Amino acid sequence: MQPEKIFLTGLASVTFRKLTPRQIVELAAAAGLDAIEWGGDVHVPHGDLAAAREARAMTADAGLAVASYGSYFRAGQSEAEGLAFPTVLATAQALGAPVIRVWAGTRGSAAAAPEYRALIAGDLRRIGALAGAAGLTVALECHVNTLTDTAASARQLLEEVGPARVRTYWQPPVGRAAADCCADLRMLAGYLAHLHVH
Repeated sequence: MQPEKIFLTGLASVTFRKLTPRQIVELAAAAGLDAIEWGGDVHVPHGDLAAAREARAMTADAGLAVASYGSYFRAGQSEAEGLAFPTVLATAQALGAPVIRVWAGTRGSAAAAPEYRALIAGDLRRIGALAGAAGLTVALECHVNTLTDTAASARQLLEEVGPARVRTYWQPPVGRAAADCCADLRMLAGYLAHLHVH
């Protein structure tokens, strides 16, 4: 009997933007992975429910799970640019994704005034409530030029958002010492949805 896995491993489809969904499924299965995060920029476009259902079926047929939907929705910006969160949510539901990955605005924490943080937190609270009502979770990408560019800022933002269904990813910043990465993870304990590793 094989021991139960503590961590499930997967890949983000955006790593292989030039491959077809079927090629990505075959690659993940051949590598012995457990899951796929499907990206909304190429493989499962926002609002393309047929593509979402097809990716979901291919993933399941290969014995893999859908880990999340990498939506590239930006809190505080995407709605104004014409991407309504309900469209993202419907796509994630058709895909069978339990988590929707989003970005926390377009400004780094050092350049963000309190009013801007409040705007982003409010939008995250809104979309977190929409996702939560559908049984899904919103999770933030840790990335430069967003309010999750440091673990401290990400933790503060999650506290500002409050009890909505919003969590975070974490990934090791390039060049950051291992001890500092461990400190970041401890700071975000209890808020983590997934880890991006490279």
